[in-house]
Amino acid sequence: MTQPIYEKGTIKVVWIKDDSGRIYSKMFNQVEKARKFAEPKKDYIIFALVKQKNMEDFEWKILPLGKYRLYQLAVRLYRKYGNKLIKLLKL
Repeated sequence: MTQPIYEKGTIKVVWIKDDSGRIYSKMFNQVEKARKFAEPKKDYIIFALVKQKNMEDFEWKILPLGKYRLYQLAVRLYRKYGNKLIKLLKL
C-alpha cells in the first residue's frame, strides 16, 4: 500500500473535541468541502498546504475560517508574554 502524496493546495481541517488532549484532522481537495465538513464542529482551524518535502516536512497557511483569530491571538500572546504567562500560570 502506497502512502498518499499531499500536494500544494491540499486543505486540512483540524479540530478539538471536549478532550483537549487530542486533536483530530481530515484532508480535503477543496476549501468549500472542508468548510462544510468543519461547520458543525465547535473548535476548528482550516489550513492550506503551501509545500511539503518528502512527506516529512510540511508548511501550512492558516485560512481565515473557524477559530483562526483565537489561534493567532494565542500565538501572538505567547510570543510576546510567553515566559511571564508560564510563570503566572505555573506551567
